[in-house]
Amino acid sequence: MSKEQFIALDLRRYDTPQKLASLNNDTASLVIEASNTGNPRVNPYHYIKRERNKVIAPGIDRRDVSEMFVRNDPLTPAGEEIRKLLLEDTENFAYVWISPPNPWPETRIDIGAKRITKSKKFEYFESYGISTTLSKDDCLKLGQLLVSVSSNNYLFPQNLDDLKSIVIKLEIPPEKDPFSYLSEIIKLPEKEIFQSILDGTAVKNKAKALKKATIVNKPIMKNLSVIYSNPFEYGAYIETEMEKAGFGMNLEKSGCGKSNITLLNTNGLNTETQTLAFGYSDEYGSLEFPCPSCGATNRRPSGQLISNCQNCGANVRC
Repeated sequence: MSKEQFIALDLRRYDTPQKLASLNNDTASLVIEASNTGNPRVNPYHYIKRERNKVIAPGIDRRDVSEMFVRNDPLTPAGEEIRKLLLEDTENFAYVWISPPNPWPETRIDIGAKRITKSKKFEYFESYGISTTLSKDDCLKLGQLLVSVSSNNYLFPQNLDDLKSIVIKLEIPPEKDPFSYLSEIIKLPEKEIFQSILDGTAVKNKAKALKKATIVNKPIMKNLSVIYSNPFEYGAYIETEMEKAGFGMNLEKSGCGKSNITLLNTNGLNTETQTLAFGYSDEYGSLEFPCPSCGATNRRPSGQLISNCQNCGANVRC
């Protein structure tokens, strides 16, 4: 398997307890960002300011988010700037970061609003990652518009590289909800995106995905050796189980990376036998069990029962 192939859900990344803590959230985020189900591809998340110089992402892990950035990743400079805004700015505001469809096949936009509680003891970003088909030209026009209405002195973006380097800070009128205000000036081809943010659908969709991811990933959390022994097979298991639960994905089209299932099939491995029968259990019990007549080990697909022993044909239904 080529080391150059970027895998969207690469279990080899989760090689410490802190990193493993983010697996459920990463799985839920992936099925939303790469969804092909027709649901709005809006991924809610939060950053919280802790202590003087620490920003964490609740539900992921307790490390400062700067420790979670991948060096040389095109997202990293923007992530560093967003973290800086949360640490240093003392007022409520909104921000927008636009990443045009390069190197990804589509546009990604991050929007967020800083909230400070009345006691001023709690500061956080309510944020949404948006996947959209907004074109390169429209990305640049949008970025230029936002820079023009911002009170900050940004260099006017002349090209897509200029645009990608700016996290644009915006003041929100006092009487306005920040995301309602952003919906008025950010026009996207997908009309349902901002609606899902404003009516809470995006948060509900993320909660559903996270609930299912927690169930699907439970066997992996209990048996960490699988990350080192068969990372691609178990990655394919996660992808398969999430799709069976209604969270269909098109990873390559969305630019999230290669699918474990695709990689297994490309290398001549059968996903059904290699992925779904590694001693996991489902709502019916273990996927592996001995025949009461001949003692041979039977392996059944997840979510399905079998009537007869795969070796001797004896009845194995309870």
